[in-house]
Amino acid sequence: MKVVVKSGRKEKTVKVIKKDNDIFTVSVGNKIYQLDIVKAADGIYSILYNGRSIGMEMLSSDNSGSYKVNTLHNYFEIDVVPATGRVSGRSSKKKAQQNIKAPMSGKIVMIKVKKGDKVKEGTPLLVLSAMKMENEIRSEAAGIVEKIEVKEDDLVKDGQLLIEIKSTQ
Repeated sequence: MKVVVKSGRKEKTVKVIKKDNDIFTVSVGNKIYQLDIVKAADGIYSILYNGRSIGMEMLSSDNSGSYKVNTLHNYFEIDVVPATGRVSGRSSKKKAQQNIKAPMSGKIVMIKVKKGDKVKEGTPLLVLSAMKMENEIRSEAAGIVEKIEVKEDDLVKDGQLLIEIKSTQ
């Protein structure tokens, strides 16, 4: 699941990479977080991150996808919109090419595609091991694999180009 969260002028793409019971691995922009999220009551959540507990209350507003979020020290108004057709938080314009980049530093464990493969949105492209977890990196849109810039067992840095995909949309 991928959505765009807007607060004021700021906009971030949020994607759930993996869910294992109450443990969520999510990417927010280019950063990866592992969160232990428990729903305490309707609209109230307890989030454990890096040993810190954060209480959060989400209140729906009259507009669909708009929420008021309260934490102990902060208050936010956010809009959550589907990220379909969006790439890197920019407006929905057709792109000639997707550049799949490493969301964090790690090691390439497995490459699941080869040059010339046709992929759909959400097709698994490769597996990146980081922070003792394996993260499956998927295509953001349909296309054809043009270049694979890494090989299995390569160590990669955050933001490094991994795969180029030419859009077919």
